Amino acid sequence: MNRLKFTKFAVIAVTFMISTKTFSQDFSLSFNSNLSANEISKLKRGEVLIRNLESTENICLSADNAYAKRFLTEIKNIKPSYLAEVIQVLPYEEHKNLVQELSSLVGDIKSYTKIPYYTVRNGAWAAMFTKAEMVSTGKENMGKFSNVVFEMPPFEQFDAKVVTISSSNALYFATINTDIIKYKLFKAVQPEKMECGLVLFRSGDYWILYGSGAVKPDAAFFIKSRVNTAFVNRVKDFSMYFIKQLH
Repeated sequence: MNRLKFTKFAVIAVTFMISTKTFSQDFSLSFNSNLSANEISKLKRGEVLIRNLESTENICLSADNAYAKRFLTEIKNIKPSYLAEVIQVLPYEEHKNLVQELSSLVGDIKSYTKIPYYTVRNGAWAAMFTKAEMVSTGKENMGKFSNVVFEMPPFEQFDAKVVTISSSNALYFATINTDIIKYKLFKAVQPEKMECGLVLFRSGDYWILYGSGAVKPDAAFFIKSRVNTAFVNRVKDFSMYFIKQLH
């Protein structure tokens, strides 16, 4: 190999190594060892990764981002019985307006009645919320919130708070029940024991889009195994809905 050809080969090789290293560094900054090699490969291909978790110890996000830290702290504090993650990595240059797009989606409270979830018992898709009514709004810690009334069959109507905080390169979004969620005469979930949401933030040349849902039903409520299954798919289908709307 002459010097010219060798030089061209070296430039190409170094460029490839830098590109690969940059992508790998982005992942190492945002995720921990709970992700398998196969899962990392899926994220590199731009696929949506869905993970049903046994405990918060299996959470894969470990980003040094204020919004992500807040979201994870809230999820872990619930000490959930049901927990799921929905993750996607997208090129920044191809999705520069992602914060604005996602903010617009999650801010449309009435559209929540369009969110589908899979009912295990019926083996079919159904509306997650049959009612999503905004009662009031306000500002909180550089962000905004909406007090909302949800109706989520087979549970009774309950109050919740929808919080959104955003900057030019990051967004935090969460829905948290502020009321007891009841099923007939039973108290199913205590206030602030069900949370679903998303965080979006930039990591180098990529967007990290991370959704999670967590719920901890009352201990006595576990006798109602049929109703408990209603939570299994809700916690991931909520976040998954918004991710799908971005494409």
